[in-house]
Amino acid sequence: MYKLFYAPGACSMAVHIALYECGAPCELANVPLRKEGKEKDPEFLKINPRGAVPVLVDGNLVIREGAAILIYLLEKEKSALLPQSGEGRAHALEWLMWNNATLHPAYSRVFWLKRSMQDSEQKEALMHLAIDRLNLLWDDAESRLASSKFLAGDILTIGDILMTVIANWNAWLPEPIAFGPNVKRVLKHVSTRPAYQKALQAEGVEYKAAA
Repeated sequence: MYKLFYAPGACSMAVHIALYECGAPCELANVPLRKEGKEKDPEFLKINPRGAVPVLVDGNLVIREGAAILIYLLEKEKSALLPQSGEGRAHALEWLMWNNATLHPAYSRVFWLKRSMQDSEQKEALMHLAIDRLNLLWDDAESRLASSKFLAGDILTIGDILMTVIANWNAWLPEPIAFGPNVKRVLKHVSTRPAYQKALQAEGVEYKAAA
């Protein structure tokens, strides 16, 4: 049985959903990453000194990076969310990495500015730049989805799921992103899947991005 360390609504939700999509038995561990300003849980830091989620444990194997977890899990479970070869796999990996290495860090910059910058004038200027970057990235996704059913082509892949998770972070932005109609189409399709709904319920998260 897998064990997933997660935080509600975080990028770890994509792993949570993938586990349900695969029908894989799993144990869930909710990690209190921020406990009223206190340090991160020392017990969790023994498992992941980086202090971040997701972490997946499979027997003696511990994997601490989201994209690596998703690739490992979907390959092991032989899931269609990650094609095994050819152009389909290349496109699926491209959009998984776009989410993991481009879109996610762009949101992280906004959250860091919101939390850490003290100079209000400088903060406002940098925040506008960061939000502009997010809008460009969502325009990229909208352009792709205008000519493709899903990010990687005609079939749903893990990139669509991770994008749908990240899109719900819109509620935490100082300036909300206006998603295009094709992005909203995919967000609605993915977020209403039974596995996604099950993960939302388990984590106590409300999905708002597809509205």
